[in-house]
Amino acid sequence: MKKVLDFVIVIISLAAAVFVFAGFNMEGILLKMNPQEDIGAREIEDNPGTVYTGYPAGEGIVEVQSQSDWEETLNDVDYVKIIPKSIQRTNVYSLADWADPFRRRRNGAVGRQKPTVRQSPVDVFLDYVPYYILELEDGSKILAQFSQNTAKALKKGDAGAIPIGRKHGFSQSAKSALAPVCEENQVSAEHIWYAIDNEWQKNHSFGILIGKAAVAVVFFFVLAVILELLADKIFGKRE
Repeated sequence: MKKVLDFVIVIISLAAAVFVFAGFNMEGILLKMNPQEDIGAREIEDNPGTVYTGYPAGEGIVEVQSQSDWEETLNDVDYVKIIPKSIQRTNVYSLADWADPFRRRRNGAVGRQKPTVRQSPVDVFLDYVPYYILELEDGSKILAQFSQNTAKALKKGDAGAIPIGRKHGFSQSAKSALAPVCEENQVSAEHIWYAIDNEWQKNHSFGILIGKAAVAVVFFFVLAVILELLADKIFGKRE
């Protein structure tokens, strides 16, 4: 009986820790510690060679509100912002631009290539970015990719955290994986709104991993202890 209860407690605690790892917004904590400056149309005009994708949207950034606005947006040229009516995460992910495309062995040798597209109901892959479906003001929908922190801000309706993004093409393998959900939601799979600061993510990916892992480990042990105490109380002291 003791071994069975211990096993069940470990499994429950581990499963809960996985969800804590997936949901803990370490990125948001790091951004609050060192916030990025808002970027408006003036800064973009004055610095045409600088990449501002993923920065907080400042004054003068055009907002896409309808399908016609989206169609008029120039691919990889125009910076736009989107404040969606609703947001839906798909279970499809693509390998992040900042991630190492190969698995590394302990000695540093290059291992197998990572898959470019993955599918999962839980957001636990830090090297992968999920695709989202955004509903625009006119009811039409588009695909998008942005960070976990941005997703949480959009769901809360936090207009101050809206990033700058660009209209991008994306891989055929991702389009194939997204085909069922796009058909179900009547979403075009030709382009996405990409609103991730790749440089920031690259520089902070390790810190995000360590922070999320530390919180998940602490949660695992605390929950396991609590469940052990409850089990002892309910079933009596176990030998």
